[in-house]
Amino acid sequence: MPDGKFPANQPGEAMPALLTYTNIGALEAIQAGTVVQRGPCFYLSGAPEEAVILWPEGTQIVRDAERGVAVELPDGLRLGVGDRIRGGGGALPPAKPISDFASQEVPESCATAPAVQIHSVEIVERAFTDDAGFRSAPPPPPPPAPDFLQSVKERGPGSTGAPIEILGFDDPREALFAHMISGLREGEDAHDRPVCLREVDDALFQSLSSRFERVYRTGACRWQDGGVQLRADGSPAVLVEARLDCDGQSRCLAEGARIFGNMGGEGQGYVMQPMRGGWSIASSGVSWMS
Repeated sequence: MPDGKFPANQPGEAMPALLTYTNIGALEAIQAGTVVQRGPCFYLSGAPEEAVILWPEGTQIVRDAERGVAVELPDGLRLGVGDRIRGGGGALPPAKPISDFASQEVPESCATAPAVQIHSVEIVERAFTDDAGFRSAPPPPPPPAPDFLQSVKERGPGSTGAPIEILGFDDPREALFAHMISGLREGEDAHDRPVCLREVDDALFQSLSSRFERVYRTGACRWQDGGVQLRADGSPAVLVEARLDCDGQSRCLAEGARIFGNMGGEGQGYVMQPMRGGWSIASSGVSWMS
């Protein structure tokens, strides 16, 4: 009887987050730019690149009659998305993950960005809902790209080619990560690159890092000049992710992806089935490449 275990539901989309800094003092540079929101985090948009904002301790998100939601600083100043600001602060060391400086857990979708400390803020130009930029409705966005895992599901549960046995794993997501890392290590071009794993909890990370060398959490990597780098030394790295949709009984449809940069990535759809001692995995015949 198969003894592979089916996982619980995957983590959902991150909720909006406000990050404050801790144990770094007040940096002495001057920072200026526009406050924007990307996913769950606030960024400072401006040269040379957008950076996740770490606010002073005591900053909070509040309801605001004028703009719905605002960032309220400890001195009572309120600001929001679209405001141009200037203040004391500075870029945080790119060799360390943002989590080393933040008082809160850093959402994964923000963890590979640069970060900036902001304090003693003044508003240079406030954005109001009656500004010209807000009055005219923006053009409708293009339709979203199809979700790859959904494409795997739509193709159906069949597989192509002979399955591979991945033994020694109860959890299918861990087995898929192991398959993706092993494939990278056995390759020619990027076999020695450090690997940053997306969306892994402590137990999964500890298990995989005990099996493979140079394996890290997402925040240990960053995007730089269109490529993925290890923060500690700037060496080229790769982000690896594993997404599953399991029926709870007999199989999982899955996506395994390796991402090297903006124009370097590959993903493969898989059909996974439990077997004694592990999982079998076979290509679904659906893949992507950039």
